[in-house]
Amino acid sequence: MKQLSRRDFLKATAGAAGASLLSASPFALNVIRAQGDYQGKFVIMSAGIAEQNADLIEGIQTKFPGIEVEWRGLTSEKYVELFTASEVAGDQIDLMDLNGQDLRRYAVGGRMKDLSSLTYLDRFRPIGLETYTVGGTLWALPNGGISGFPFFVNRKALDAIGFEGDPESYQDLIDMSPALKEAGYAPFVHAGQNIYLWPIWQFWGYAQSSGNNAVEGTYSVLAGDTKFTDPEHVAGLEFLYRYAQDGMFIDSVNSLDVPAAQLAFTEGKGAFWYHHSSFVGTYRSGEYPNLDLSFIQPLRSVEDTNVMRQLPGGTGAAVGIYSKIAPEREEIALAILDFMTSDEMTTIRNQNGADAVSTNVNVAPSDDPLALRYAEIGSPAQITYLDWYWPPEITRAFQEHQQALVAGTETPDVAAQGIQDAMDELYADGYEFVS
Repeated sequence: MKQLSRRDFLKATAGAAGASLLSASPFALNVIRAQGDYQGKFVIMSAGIAEQNADLIEGIQTKFPGIEVEWRGLTSEKYVELFTASEVAGDQIDLMDLNGQDLRRYAVGGRMKDLSSLTYLDRFRPIGLETYTVGGTLWALPNGGISGFPFFVNRKALDAIGFEGDPESYQDLIDMSPALKEAGYAPFVHAGQNIYLWPIWQFWGYAQSSGNNAVEGTYSVLAGDTKFTDPEHVAGLEFLYRYAQDGMFIDSVNSLDVPAAQLAFTEGKGAFWYHHSSFVGTYRSGEYPNLDLSFIQPLRSVEDTNVMRQLPGGTGAAVGIYSKIAPEREEIALAILDFMTSDEMTTIRNQNGADAVSTNVNVAPSDDPLALRYAEIGSPAQITYLDWYWPPEITRAFQEHQQALVAGTETPDVAAQGIQDAMDELYADGYEFVS
């Protein structure tokens, strides 16, 4: 059977998607009128960049004639800063396409509309809806793939030193590191300049040091029942500190942004890279003769072999409607939200990203071999990113203190105390954790 290109798929499904929208959306009777009433710019504030969402942008403009999508790619690390600037300036904001880390901030801050009454919620896996429900209210819809941060492996590096199979423990890494360095490979590449990416080390580390009770332990410390200075939290920081002190990171790791880290890894300068599983899609779309890509779960750093090697992840992007959207665009926003999270568009997004598990129940994920590997060994061991629960001040405290750990200017106990000090300041200001 001939396969349609993505562009042909969009054209072929435009009419069918319209019929689907009329039957599936609770706002069906108003969709056509909304298209007639509002013509013009529609702004999506996204953590993703426009180039990676070209199919979606084209799909929206094909389905809703007269709508011109302005996709503002803020990136995850600058989302809050740039979103705030747009709000202060009074810019148009319609949909919010968030990293789940920021959902809680905007949900409790009154920036998003309640989506609990939508009638098509059965299209999503329950875990996604549960994740984006805060205080009993659904604020965003899960969109894309259920994905996370595995340890990527360049098999060429392991082959170069004669290592067969997959390493399982930190001791394995220590044992192989002299041979890796002699062969020209740094054990680990990481985008250390992007402090947004340091907390992911604590997510897997604390998962192990807490005996696989990372989420429960996070709830406890945010509620004030335990502290970030307790041994289990400090141990998670110690794992990262050990990587740095033992010379596991590429030189000048804190100076590398994501493109530089990716370049180093793909050019064969590193054996491992701790990064998001979406890199599989990048790998499949390029030519990297120095890279034979695979991945493993984070290496075991505790002695208890009954502790699972868990990796952090999320349930797709969190897509919602800005609470102060202009009334004349509210209905078209609801229709576009429905379309963005439809099975048709999610299928395209999952294939582009080589996603192993879809946020939508009836969407078959990618059949890429690495996606299937993630579905087999990654998803069953996945836990939610802990900074999706942390208040932003704690996320920032982890980022800054972890970077200091890697630079060697702080020790784990000092870093933990600094993070707890930030938590104590929040308590003093009246902070209360909302589950």
